[in-house]
Amino acid sequence: MLGEIEREIRENYAKNITLKSLSEKYYVNSAYLGQLFRKKNGQSFKDYLNNYRMERAADLLLHTDKKIVEIAEEVGYHDLDYFVNRFILVKGCTPAKFRREA
Repeated sequence: MLGEIEREIRENYAKNITLKSLSEKYYVNSAYLGQLFRKKNGQSFKDYLNNYRMERAADLLLHTDKKIVEIAEEVGYHDLDYFVNRFILVKGCTPAKFRREA
């Protein structure tokens, strides 16, 4: 089941997926699913999803000429400021600096 959920995250990371929606889909208590997820991945569902989104954003920054706002939208962030702040937390620099210095 966790493998299916991880696949679903990889396929739908840009959508508004939540632990609650996945727990309903797979008929599992959301708190229990959160515990299983943390045990297997060493991080919470939300952190896993956000980190996956940041990896995709980093890849798009390096391999496309898309604007940062377009990349933010494409990986599931509709608030550019929030995206930039999350990116700095994960990567240690702004998306623009990351792209320039890569």
